[in-house]
Amino acid sequence: MFAVTLGRRAFCRALGLALLFVNGVRAIGAASNNGVRATSAASPRRSRVVSVHDARASSAGKGLDDADLDQDVLREMVNRGVLALTGAKELRQAWCEIIPDPSKKVAIKVNCQIRGIYTKAKVVQPIVEGILSAGVQADHILIYDMTDNAFDLAGFRRNTGPGLKVGKVSDFGGYSRVIYHRLANLLTGGHRYSGLNLAASVLNARGGRWDCDYLINVPVLKALDGYCGVSLGMKNHYGSIADPGEHHKDIMEHIPLINSLPEIRKKTRLVLLDAIFGEYLWQNGRDQRYVTRVNKILASRDPVAIDATGWRMIEKLRKEHGIPPVQPQPVYIAKAAALGLGADDPSRIELVELEAGRDHAGREQ
Repeated sequence: MFAVTLGRRAFCRALGLALLFVNGVRAIGAASNNGVRATSAASPRRSRVVSVHDARASSAGKGLDDADLDQDVLREMVNRGVLALTGAKELRQAWCEIIPDPSKKVAIKVNCQIRGIYTKAKVVQPIVEGILSAGVQADHILIYDMTDNAFDLAGFRRNTGPGLKVGKVSDFGGYSRVIYHRLANLLTGGHRYSGLNLAASVLNARGGRWDCDYLINVPVLKALDGYCGVSLGMKNHYGSIADPGEHHKDIMEHIPLINSLPEIRKKTRLVLLDAIFGEYLWQNGRDQRYVTRVNKILASRDPVAIDATGWRMIEKLRKEHGIPPVQPQPVYIAKAAALGLGADDPSRIELVELEAGRDHAGREQ
């Protein structure tokens, strides 16, 4: 299970584990340079999306849950992705670039609402280790979603006490009901400006009032037939707003809107897509008929570029399984690009693909 309480000794241990990887960073960095395949030459105006593939990621079991993942492999994948994204030579340097002020609070948005496919704790663990290595206190890190429906399968345990926080939005101040487009108060600090929000926070927030300064988005690779076509990074923030069901009819407009809000746009430091498994045809509940092994993680600072890349991955999976393209088409991605939130044009996306254990010529190392 995911460790949710980190005292001084555990903090030092976690930090030490993260720093152990620094010894291998030079080798990893060299492997990254040798094993990179880029779709086109880098350009200052291009948005970088890093994709790391390792077939061993889901080799620990025969199922499609967190228990079936290899933690060491996942850690290496996330570390390689972060290094390639930032261009840093050392892992701690990369995380200090992502989290420049260690005195700030960091929120990690996961997707654990559906029990068929969800963000896995073993993917989040190396993110937490990286944040700790940047000097952030464990007490200043929060993992959240609207519900905890899949926390047990995902490997998370709720904790609203000291140490690393894990829980629902309602555990940490709830949602603004009047202002901020009803965003979670942990993103906005909205309880400061509304007596109603303050009262709700005091009465309902088991973990106390909590305002994040930085935000990391860890969505899943999922089709969403009948709604917005796909559910990736930008759609993941439907768990950051109250009553998302009210915005299914206008979902193509509302997804870009909420991602354009400064409380999300300006605070987001990293989007890391958990694509170890992918659901290429949407099913509700504990249904994994259309979930398959992909064994990838993707990392980017551009929420539009990573969604555009994820959409193409889903369409490829559907084609391989003889299924027509998603319906409706996820036009919210182009709408978000039109708002200036990022790049959706493949010519403006630098896709860097890392293959574990291979050099630049594709040979086994």
